Amino acid sequence: MEVMASADALILATPTYHGGMSGLVKNALDYAEDLRGRRAPYFSGRPVGLIALAQGAQGGASALASLRTTVHALRGWPTPLGVAVDTSRTRFDPDGRCQDPHIQSQLEILASQLVDFASCRTVRSLPGANTEPAWA
Repeated sequence: MEVMASADALILATPTYHGGMSGLVKNALDYAEDLRGRRAPYFSGRPVGLIALAQGAQGGASALASLRTTVHALRGWPTPLGVAVDTSRTRFDPDGRCQDPHIQSQLEILASQLVDFASCRTVRSLPGANTEPAWA
């Protein structure tokens, strides 16, 4: 929990089971309840990249939707792009490198969005930065 609480950004990746995230990932996210008493509870304001791996396109899309809903409930900011990896088509080499140029490109965009959003969040937390929301 301390690692999640202190992270500038998070990446959540899950295999899919019957169109949803794995029970293990859901259980881990449920433990984020332990972060509720903090000054910035749960994943408050943190960008969260989402990746779902499924045997086919439909399961990955469904799992991304449920991950997105859960991250919103935990006050996190899911990146605009979530990556659904069709494991029946996409291959990784023994060192874990993606062999599908399209999926590799999506993973790079996801990483870029995380870095960009985390950088914005870091700048807002610097001394003297305007931390009031625009609507205040």
